Amino acid sequence: MLPFRLRRGYALAAASLAAAIVVTSSFTANVNPAFVSNGITSSTSLIPGAPAVGVQKKSSSSISMATEQEPTSLGATTMEEYVKARGGSRPLKKILIANNGMAATKSILSMRQWAYMELGDEKAIQFVAMATPEDLKANAEYIRLADSFVEVPGGKNLNNYANVDVIVKIAIEQGVDGVWPGWGHASENPRLPNTLDANGIKFIGPSGNVMSVLGDKIAANILAQTAKVPSIPWSGSYGGPDDGPLQAELNDEGTIPDDIFEKGTCRNVEEAVEAAMKIGYENGIMIKASEGGGGKGIRFVENEDELRNAYIQVQNEVVGSPIFLMQLCKNARHLEVQIVGDEHGNAVALNGRDCSTQRRFQKIFEEGPPIIAPRETFREMERAAQRLTQSIGYKGAGTVEYLFNADTGKYFFLELNPRLQVEHPVTEGVSGVNLPATQLQVAMGIPLNKIPEVRRFYGLDMYGDSTINFLEDEYKEPDSHIIAARITAENPDEGFKPTSGSIERIKFQSTSNVWGYFSVGANGGIHEFADSQFGHLFAKGPTREHARKALVLALKEIEVRGEIRTTVEYLVQLLETDDFKQNTIDTSWLDGILKEKSVNIEKPAHLVVTSAAVLRAFQHVQDETEAIKESFRKGQVSTSQIPGINAFDIEVAYKDTKYNFQVERTSAEVYHLTLNGESLDAQVTVTAEGVLLATFGGEKHRIFGMDEPLGLRLTLDGVTILMPTIFDPSELRTDVTGKVVRYLQDNGGDVEVGQPYVEVEAMKMIMPLKATESGKVAHTLSPGTVINAGDLLASLTLKDPSKVKKILPFSGDFDVDMVTIDVDAKEVVSNILSGYRGDAEAAVASFLGGASDIEAASAVVEETVKDFVRVESMFDGKLKDDVVRQMTKDNADNLDTVIALNLAHQQLALRSQLLLSMLRQVDAFQDTFGVDAFPETVLKSMEQLADFKDKDVYGEISIAAESIIRHSKVPPFETRVEELRKQLVDSDVDSDKLSKSESLSAGVNLLTALFTDEDAAVRKAAVEVYIRRVYRAHRIVELTVEEVDGRMQCTWSFEFADIPEESSVIRYGLLSVVPSTDSIKSELPIIISKFGANVDGSNGPINVLHITAQDGVMSSVEDVEAAIQEKEKEWNMLGIRTINLLIPVEKNDPQFYSF
Repeated sequence: MLPFRLRRGYALAAASLAAAIVVTSSFTANVNPAFVSNGITSSTSLIPGAPAVGVQKKSSSSISMATEQEPTSLGATTMEEYVKARGGSRPLKKILIANNGMAATKSILSMRQWAYMELGDEKAIQFVAMATPEDLKANAEYIRLADSFVEVPGGKNLNNYANVDVIVKIAIEQGVDGVWPGWGHASENPRLPNTLDANGIKFIGPSGNVMSVLGDKIAANILAQTAKVPSIPWSGSYGGPDDGPLQAELNDEGTIPDDIFEKGTCRNVEEAVEAAMKIGYENGIMIKASEGGGGKGIRFVENEDELRNAYIQVQNEVVGSPIFLMQLCKNARHLEVQIVGDEHGNAVALNGRDCSTQRRFQKIFEEGPPIIAPRETFREMERAAQRLTQSIGYKGAGTVEYLFNADTGKYFFLELNPRLQVEHPVTEGVSGVNLPATQLQVAMGIPLNKIPEVRRFYGLDMYGDSTINFLEDEYKEPDSHIIAARITAENPDEGFKPTSGSIERIKFQSTSNVWGYFSVGANGGIHEFADSQFGHLFAKGPTREHARKALVLALKEIEVRGEIRTTVEYLVQLLETDDFKQNTIDTSWLDGILKEKSVNIEKPAHLVVTSAAVLRAFQHVQDETEAIKESFRKGQVSTSQIPGINAFDIEVAYKDTKYNFQVERTSAEVYHLTLNGESLDAQVTVTAEGVLLATFGGEKHRIFGMDEPLGLRLTLDGVTILMPTIFDPSELRTDVTGKVVRYLQDNGGDVEVGQPYVEVEAMKMIMPLKATESGKVAHTLSPGTVINAGDLLASLTLKDPSKVKKILPFSGDFDVDMVTIDVDAKEVVSNILSGYRGDAEAAVASFLGGASDIEAASAVVEETVKDFVRVESMFDGKLKDDVVRQMTKDNADNLDTVIALNLAHQQLALRSQLLLSMLRQVDAFQDTFGVDAFPETVLKSMEQLADFKDKDVYGEISIAAESIIRHSKVPPFETRVEELRKQLVDSDVDSDKLSKSESLSAGVNLLTALFTDEDAAVRKAAVEVYIRRVYRAHRIVELTVEEVDGRMQCTWSFEFADIPEESSVIRYGLLSVVPSTDSIKSELPIIISKFGANVDGSNGPINVLHITAQDGVMSSVEDVEAAIQEKEKEWNMLGIRTINLLIPVEKNDPQFYSF
């Protein structure tokens, strides 16, 4: 017994309604005008159903009729009523979807919408889905849309969606009325309709015998040749009458006789080689599996060696399928006719599609109508397709494919697909006919001429019943153009190699003329057994060029995040090529581009490197932060890792070059990167989606990246770049997930660089992997082994190790503007307080220098001190481990706070430097802002700093704060000067006693401010008290103060007080007040003359000279020193030991210079 499990209630009624009608579609009777009429409107047309979970869309859609006069429905409210009214025979109300992915998603959306629009009940049809464990894990969208699902075995599709027995068993057990097969899987297996029919269940598609004829590419070609339809040379072009094309009439079972069928096949490699010799390799040959499709089971070869190898690949890709050969039709366009046949012998052609943009015979873009073919020529192709299908009683939707040569106007039959195709929405957009709903109606026995949308396509009353001659009557010409783009999980850098993995998010913005649908949901993915396509976009315009531009804009805006690679950026580049714009492409166009690599999506190497460095730096901070928090959660209190958050090294390797960056954070968002001595700043913010917005080099960039087994996948401004990890060149690793099919050399055999060495199966495709170096190959796995990206498949004994590329460190000019980010002083101060580096002195000077008044400056100081104390008060006088332990307990739910506090504390030296610089500015507030007192808020802040207990750690800051507090208690300068002035003019004052008074200690320097007082008595007294104060430790023998020619001067003689008078040597001093330092040179002769008249210099250099500059300005120390040195001889004669220069400073301490 198969382990089937039924799940119900998966899609609620509300979700079903949203899925069916919340947005408009291009393939229903009630299509948005933007998709049925010529011209672009302002309405929004979206996917035919609800947005997929995780696919973000913005729209304001409304359902509207194509023509206002047309009725919206027949009026039937049940399926039975509708089928009876339209001439049908069998209502189908419960459908099994025997498919997954895009097919299952689209079918449910389309039929649900039809049911609501026609019957007013989106639940008129119940859908049962099949789901493998892989699809459940991938959160496939179709499972959410279905009413219920049955879990089926996983793995290859032969276990599930392609297993006829499994499908029939589920159909019977679930009691369904019909089975919708979709495309791929079992959709072309005649056993499915035959077995269902035997069990009374309707197959929504052609009968088994017709499917076996038309669905098989070999039989279809024989049938086409019999009907005289032009065919390309192939393996069945020989062996018929006169060794001409094979021909056959259908036997009683409605199939091609086996003996004729076998003549068209190549049953082994040797038969293929023989057929190829007859066809010729001049144009190239295609090896095709008759049961293949969607790019699977088909290879192009140009010689016998390639044929022998490719034959085996096709055999392995579509196991058990007959194989045939066909000549490649060069310079051909791939055109298709969409047909639908009913059980009443009718066949309608609903226009067609141009699917010429292909790689590996897999379609990339589809468009319609196929304007490359003249209208009459394409009408001939449509009629030929109708005759072919009518002649054998074809029922359901199908596609007749042709190769068309635009130069000659000739066309050739290619094949007929007896099923719906993934690109069918292109035809829906052109015709306005909902194809899955039409399939359903045909299966219910309704004649084509009574299907409302088909009638509208012919310009008839939708709900009439007049006959239509589908071969003769003309439908309305399409008045618009549609271009579709497949969104696939493939790597365009590796020839569209399939990828698999999780998908975190799809961001897609619909517009009025672009819509799309996706088969995956939030936190879903693409598994290794799935088809690589997971999305489809459709753009519509009045012309091909309008549609092309609309699609380009939509693709530029789409964003897919996850482990997979996508082709989105590459598709934009293809759409922008001149060949595509001018519609001069053919089926070999894209393969030629891939071979020549003529379309590249490149970003400047150094921009890529810088972006990767920024991403790695950001990731480093996140990872280290999380590691530290994890250690805190475990009860550890070590903070030694925290500095590594702010300063670390990053290595980036790209294109055989290593770039070693030193990174230092200057704020939470700014990274300072240094490379070979040059630096730049990168400011980084994170969007809600996890994308980095990084500003560096004067530009802003969007950066996202994911680590893969083979390296970093970087998305930079919408362009994906793989930055491989540096591996040992002797290791051959896989870049895909799948399984090993076969090795192409014997174990120990030789392989050349670029030569395939193994074939792997990935996402139902067989593909070769090529050796990256030459040498002897050693297999590490066995055929059949399941592999993941990054796994080692083989080892090489290198042929010439010296020729292996070496990864060298970068040197030279770095092509990114190495600029730093300007940050205002306030932010720099805040960053330093938070523990980041910065120029503390400059930041404080700029920050406080910008304060307009003392209130603003005080607020700055208060906030700075508050932040400093907030952090340091936690650590003051305590053991660090105890502090950290308590922090982690108090902030268990926010450990980032613990890291931030410790980060700041660990930068105490720089933070202290910042604070001391600010305190020096505070000390000058009274002079700076011309106020008498410090603001109370500033003094309170100073008290907080003075209260720190640990003087070993905070002593310097506390002393500075205490000094400011003391300073605040001293009267204003003017007040103190005036009080001193009063003392000096007091007739009762004793100058000697005053000079030794303790009350003068705080104001001794005030005396210099009175040297130029307007009162001569004050000037003399100030000079005398000053000298007596300065020399109070000596015995002053004699002192005289006088003014000579307006110049104040004082002479005195003195002795050392600790030497007895009888033994003491008399020393002499002179203080002279000169106008300015500029006048010293001219004043020195006068000073020397005065000094020499009273001084004995015979005792050696024991005398002193004081000079005071009256204007309080020091013009040039060098000039003063030079003037003094010129008189060195005189100074020696006078026994002068030192010359002191005093520069009074208004309202402040004077400046002193000694020579």
